Amino acid sequence: MPTRVLSQTLPRTCQWTPALLAVLVSVGGARALEPGPATSKKPEPAPTAPAASEPETGLEPGHEVLLIWRDGQRMRATWVGRDGADYVVRFGGLETRIPMSEIDRIAPQRPARERYRDMRAVIDDADIDRLLALAEWCRSNRLYDDALRDIAHVLALEPTNPEALRLSRVVEQEQALRRAETESGASVRPTPARKRPVGVRPDQFPLLTEAQANLLKVWELDLNHPPRLRIERATVDAFLDRSGDDPAIPSTADGREAFHRRAPVEILAEMFRLRARDLYGAVQVVGLPESLDRFRRDVNAMWLVNFCASTRCHGGADAGPLLLYNRDPRAERPALTNFLILDRSTLADGRPLIDYDNPERSPLLQLTLPPNRSAFPHPRVTGWRPLFRTPDARRFQDAVAWIRSMRRPRSEIPIEYEPPTPPTPAPMAESPTPAEPQPR
Repeated sequence: MPTRVLSQTLPRTCQWTPALLAVLVSVGGARALEPGPATSKKPEPAPTAPAASEPETGLEPGHEVLLIWRDGQRMRATWVGRDGADYVVRFGGLETRIPMSEIDRIAPQRPARERYRDMRAVIDDADIDRLLALAEWCRSNRLYDDALRDIAHVLALEPTNPEALRLSRVVEQEQALRRAETESGASVRPTPARKRPVGVRPDQFPLLTEAQANLLKVWELDLNHPPRLRIERATVDAFLDRSGDDPAIPSTADGREAFHRRAPVEILAEMFRLRARDLYGAVQVVGLPESLDRFRRDVNAMWLVNFCASTRCHGGADAGPLLLYNRDPRAERPALTNFLILDRSTLADGRPLIDYDNPERSPLLQLTLPPNRSAFPHPRVTGWRPLFRTPDARRFQDAVAWIRSMRRPRSEIPIEYEPPTPPTPAPMAESPTPAEPQPR
């Protein structure tokens, strides 16, 4: 099976997007921030004038919107207005023109302060990591007073917290700058839209097929805590026919009928014992085994997609040899695809990305820590920032628990899958970028 080797250079650029971290996936309505699937709609020429039903009709300047490009990518911005055949929006304080022909639709969003209140309500007052992530999100949305209030709370808990001290200075300086701009009437001229870095289009990224995903679930399930299983009678008959020489397998008609009445997990246990691997794929697994569900829930949906697989990191043109799928983080096939890619990936020195013997030392997790706390420090790349401050962070420990829950001993899963590689990125115009043992 192919193994992905990760160069120590990794991507040339990564973008830390705290709004897409654990803070957001834990609140209702946050799904709007998740990149959506590529549209199958064929591009049509943009109208020269807005129709009454167009999404921007009635939008006031300053309203937050979700821009949905015709290639399926999404980005939040602040609505400014229209100018001829261009939409004018604000990213990170700078007005940007975007040709109408590039945009599929514009979805108005709830006000940032309302979303902040929802997010803050579900964050524990002692959860420093998530409070700082939320403060950074507030800064990017110009909710400076809210950001400073949460930073002050963190500093009351940890007066010397370096990230809180740094973020406090940044927010205060930016708040003062915006205030001065307002008082002087200064404005920023619109700039041309930049070419956004893209990796493999979502509709071109090779996800595991339904059959491959099902086979992966069979190989990883725990017989002591199985999900719901279905095994067709023909599959059981085929197993009985080939296993009649084993003393535990009935050969009489009555015995075979009694075997058919066994619980599916008991039949699968016999298949595992006799290693009837060519029949594993005929066992239908409904839902996810506990270990894979931990990965989907606590890793893929919680931080892998929104942090590691962002379009400026391992989900875009600068992904390097490791390219991950950055859509539908809670869906089964995308999550299982990302798991298989990670499971087969290694560093340049041959170390596997996931260390099943010492989960805490897995490069996958160590690369999310600050360099001075990491056994495998992340390479120096523009815009990268650690996801976790220490290995004691709750989400880090959730990921450790996921790795520990995986099947042991490990063995190669017979799934033929060739991960994608990112295309060569096109030159980009300069402009600001917004900011979880049976033998098998």
